[in-house]
Amino acid sequence: MYEKILDIAEQLFMTQGYQATSTRQITELLGVTQPTIYYHFKKKEDIYYAVMLRLSKDIEQNLTKIVCDSTPDLERKLITMVEFLKKKHPFNFFVMMHDVQHSLPKEMTTKLYQLFSNSYKAPFVRLLTENSPKLRESVNIEFAVSQLFILMASYLDNTNPKDNISEMIDLYLHGIYRT
Repeated sequence: MYEKILDIAEQLFMTQGYQATSTRQITELLGVTQPTIYYHFKKKEDIYYAVMLRLSKDIEQNLTKIVCDSTPDLERKLITMVEFLKKKHPFNFFVMMHDVQHSLPKEMTTKLYQLFSNSYKAPFVRLLTENSPKLRESVNIEFAVSQLFILMASYLDNTNPKDNISEMIDLYLHGIYRT
């Protein structure tokens, strides 16, 4: 039952966000009562953290696998990483960040940020660090990855009608300025 709760909760949290998802919705989709959920989790934020922990492990494992792939092409790896995130875990990044910052206690926000940093962000930082000789010397890799996530956000929630991730990565890496 624990995994079933997480499956349904993940689906709801990733599409509606934390704020708009209720434990009542989770129980209705599962066809169980509220006490069934509260047997496994004390409160909604505990469900959210368990969902994010499970997602983070999967994300970190798969993104790291892409980074370690023998394909030497930075651009191809970035495209593959973004495509993986879009396919495997579509979510509305802006809703998620708003929920984390405004709907959860500070302690939980800190734990979630740590999960995000280690599983989502770290593989991108590693990839750019390993490819730093190809980057301009003035590039701050942490900042560059943060900007990439802002750019990626509109592609991850599956509302973008044209799937032009390759174009987005090309623009990210090469800019618009003619050299």
